[in-house]
Amino acid sequence: MSKKPFSFKLPLSRFDVTLLPGDARKIGSNAFKDGVIAYFVDQYASKGETAIVVIDDEEISVLTLPEGGDPMDFVLSMLQSGRIKDAVPYLEMMNKSTPDNVHVLYNLGIAYSELGQFDEAVIRLKRAVQLDPTHAHAWTGIGVAYQRMRKPELALEPLKKAVEANPSDGFAQRNYGAMLMGQGRNEEALVHLRAARNALPHDPQAVYGLAAALEEVGGAANIDEADELYVVVIERWPASPLAEEARKARTQIAHKGMREKVDGGLRPDVIMYIADALKIFKKAGSTKRQQIALEIAMKGQSGLDILDPDPKYTLKTLPGKFSGMQLVSIMYAAFKQIDPKADSGIDLQREYDAAVELKH
Repeated sequence: MSKKPFSFKLPLSRFDVTLLPGDARKIGSNAFKDGVIAYFVDQYASKGETAIVVIDDEEISVLTLPEGGDPMDFVLSMLQSGRIKDAVPYLEMMNKSTPDNVHVLYNLGIAYSELGQFDEAVIRLKRAVQLDPTHAHAWTGIGVAYQRMRKPELALEPLKKAVEANPSDGFAQRNYGAMLMGQGRNEEALVHLRAARNALPHDPQAVYGLAAALEEVGGAANIDEADELYVVVIERWPASPLAEEARKARTQIAHKGMREKVDGGLRPDVIMYIADALKIFKKAGSTKRQQIALEIAMKGQSGLDILDPDPKYTLKTLPGKFSGMQLVSIMYAAFKQIDPKADSGIDLQREYDAAVELKH
């Protein structure tokens, strides 16, 4: 007897049709398929094993399991290893044999969604919630499938039902909150995204989502908390695409705070920082300028505090200590000379223009 699940495939043309009754030997017919399934099921049953058989237009797929083995365990291992397309035929066979199995329907629906077959996904997932209205993950799956289909108007209700079915489900809360934000319902979204972060403290999307909601709602306390959460995303998941988004968000928050300090006017200190940088670049040359810009950009990966006036940063390419605003000003000036169209993440164009005027 096999100790582990075993699977194999066989082209239809290689199956010995003489093993089947006379009326079941036409390859591809329903009688042929039924006969092949019965043959393998009987063969492995005699060995104390269970066989799941899937037949398409080209080949026969057989999964065998030891006595008492759960075929779902094998299929889940395929899904978890990314073999989603391979798992679908087995899930379909299991669905045919146990059409009211919610667990099978859910996994089949999610598999179809991952493969981009959204209509098929919604059909299976809706059947799952029809059988079990409390299945929060299935409701979430329906909402996500509609989102992927770019039908947000259809996604909101199932995501709401997911939260109602299980308020402690962090994924349901996260997706529902994101959908509410997409509709501009930021105050409502904040409640659900905070619940998501509490349930999923180690999920970067949950942390970033809460930060974004706090920033959208606004207010000094919310902005401060948002900035702290963006720092968490940057430090815990530095290689994540969300980390780059968090860096941009922090820059915008700092830029807004910087402008508020001068009531939207020019920053005299920034003008002087840029003017000094331009003098340094003129003497040092383009290679040195690029080295300085690169070092500041690398240091800025973890965020520069441009609201703190204290000089607390140092560079290998320049002597002395610098404030965060001073480093950003120097980097801005360097980028403007290297590539005037480059996006440095902060708008100091007016200060740069004023600094250039000082040279004349």
